[in-house]
Amino acid sequence: MIKRRLVCGSLLLLVLAACHSKKRYPEPLPGWHNDDYSVIFGRLQRVVSKNPDEQPVWVIRFGLATEKYGGELALTPPQRLVGYTGGEDVELHGAVRTDLAYPSYPGNWYEIHSIRMWKPHQ
Repeated sequence: MIKRRLVCGSLLLLVLAACHSKKRYPEPLPGWHNDDYSVIFGRLQRVVSKNPDEQPVWVIRFGLATEKYGGELALTPPQRLVGYTGGEDVELHGAVRTDLAYPSYPGNWYEIHSIRMWKPHQ
């Protein structure tokens, strides 16, 4: 009888301990885009250049690294990003510019026509 109580008490402690622990789940994908990428929802990030003389590059992260454009595009013109600090969720309207290339960022570029803060529905 005592042995049974110890087993039940131990199980109860394990169950209670598990109820109070918090699980950390990875963030869902940070965004979305339409078929021609004229609209992108994603998260802004400033990427520091390897060359200290060059300005940081702004990118929009919107998907997995395995999808087209690696799930991110560098942003131009930088004047459209004044006031942002990085980490903001935004909605961009614009166009992918495969004709642009800069040594400070080897990926693809996106020309911003408009940008606004985006707060997902909760």
